[in-house]
Amino acid sequence: MTGNPLGALSDEQAAQAWRLMEAAGVKADYESVPEASHMMHQSDPARYAEIFTRWAAALAPAP
Repeated sequence: MTGNPLGALSDEQAAQAWRLMEAAGVKADYESVPEASHMMHQSDPARYAEIFTRWAAALAPAP
């Protein structure tokens, strides 16, 4: 592992994953929530739902 672990992966690992996806032409959304626990869906369900809902809405085709 490289960098400081924040939840499931370090910032450096997330940046590398982002670069790989971008290079492959994959659209990726990333939201850093450094103060959240790895299991944010349990420790802060309201915030998890807000982030997830915003992400899901961006997937919906425009009317």
